Amino acid sequence: MKLIGDGRTSKVYRLENGLVFKTPRITDFANFSAEFERAIEVEKALLLRLGVHPRIIQYHGPYSMENLKDGLLLGEANCGTLQSYIDNDNNANQLTDAIRKTWCLQIAEAVAYIHEKGIVHRNLSTDNILPHKTQKSTDIVLADFGSSRCEELGFPGDLIPDPPFLDPQSDFASPRVDVFSLGIVLYIIATGNYPFHTRPAPDVWNLDTYQQSVEDKFRQGIFPPLDNVLFGEVIAGCCREHCFESGKEVLAALGACDGISW
Repeated sequence: MKLIGDGRTSKVYRLENGLVFKTPRITDFANFSAEFERAIEVEKALLLRLGVHPRIIQYHGPYSMENLKDGLLLGEANCGTLQSYIDNDNNANQLTDAIRKTWCLQIAEAVAYIHEKGIVHRNLSTDNILPHKTQKSTDIVLADFGSSRCEELGFPGDLIPDPPFLDPQSDFASPRVDVFSLGIVLYIIATGNYPFHTRPAPDVWNLDTYQQSVEDKFRQGIFPPLDNVLFGEVIAGCCREHCFESGKEVLAALGACDGISW
């Protein structure tokens, strides 16, 4: 068993046969412990609601392991996070326009699907989109639903996105919060860069400064030029013009650009 993910609320361990174990972080602080355990329960309920879908991380059931808290058995996406994949020079050099188009359509498909199921992710970023490589292709899936919103199930959503995935004008309750984040994800897939920052993504030492700067720019309506950027008009609709209400509308717009009917 190998630790492959260490997040704010949970840890992820690689098991065998393409599976991983996601477990709440262990802490001595009761309030944090309850928060971390609830995030796992929320994710479990939402993954059950979503069922099996090629663009959503696959849930295989509850799982227990000695000396760790009960958690989730999930399918493993074997290429890390989308951001780490893009930041790797060897991978970046192999990202053709065809692959970028496919990934843009795939993540929009994922967001459209969760919105149709009444779920708002609320923390969409290139760190919880996961590439998975097979012999035929490298595709992406959406993960990390522990802070997501589902009004029907009584889950209000516990987080908001970090800049640059944060829309300063968002109400944070409707699917529009994901639409802005999706636009930023599309921009990063299309260009390889964070807005106003050349690849790789800002490191931990510079992250706070970058986030404040980009949030100020977005608040003023300033966005990087989108001329000659793949799906630039759709990205503008997500982030600058705010003309989409849900992932389904974004997916339709991307499909129209690429001659695909959804």
